[in-house]
Amino acid sequence: MANERKNQIIKAAAKRFARHGLNKTTLDEVARDIRIGKATIYHYFTSKDDLYIETLKWEIELFLDQVKSVFNVEPKAVKEKLLEYFSIKDGVQENYKLIYETLLNFYNDKALEKEIQQIKSMLIKEEESVKKILTSAYKEKIVSISPSLPNFLVMYSWGILFGSKLNVLTNANKGNASKDFIFKSFDALLS
Repeated sequence: MANERKNQIIKAAAKRFARHGLNKTTLDEVARDIRIGKATIYHYFTSKDDLYIETLKWEIELFLDQVKSVFNVEPKAVKEKLLEYFSIKDGVQENYKLIYETLLNFYNDKALEKEIQQIKSMLIKEEESVKKILTSAYKEKIVSISPSLPNFLVMYSWGILFGSKLNVLTNANKGNASKDFIFKSFDALLS
C-alpha cells in the first residue's frame, strides 16, 4: 500500500510538473489531484524538490525500459531496432516531458545539480543498452565494440531530437537523409 501511494503521488506530480514546471507546481495542487492531504506527500518526500527529482527518476526509468524493450525484440535486425530507438528519441518531447525540459534546462545552464546527475545516469545506462545490442549483433564481425561507438549513437540520437526540430525551419526531409547517412556509414564501418 505504501509503494502504491508513493507511485500515485509520483504519477500525479509528473502530470503537474510536465504541464506547469517545477516552479509553478505546488504540493497543494498535487495533493488535490489525487484527493490526499499535503501531509501525506511529506510522509513520502521531504520537499517539492525531492518529489520532482523522484518523479524525474521515475520518468527516466520508463524511458530506459522502453529503450531496452526495443533492443530485446529478437527477430528484428539491428538497423530496425536502431530506427525504432531513434523514433523513441524523436518522441521524447511529447512522451517524456520532464526529461525533455531537463535537457533544455541543461543546455541553457539552468539545470539543478540533482537534475544533471539524473541525466548523466540516464545517459550511462542508455549507452550500456546500446553497447549490448551492438556487441551481440556484430560479435562475428568485430572483436569488441569501441567505447566511442555506443556513446556516439546515444549522443547522435539525442541530436536527432533537437536537429529534427531545427530541420522544420528549412526542410523536414533532411532529418531522414541524415538517419540514412548514419546507417550507411554504420553498415560500412561494421562490414
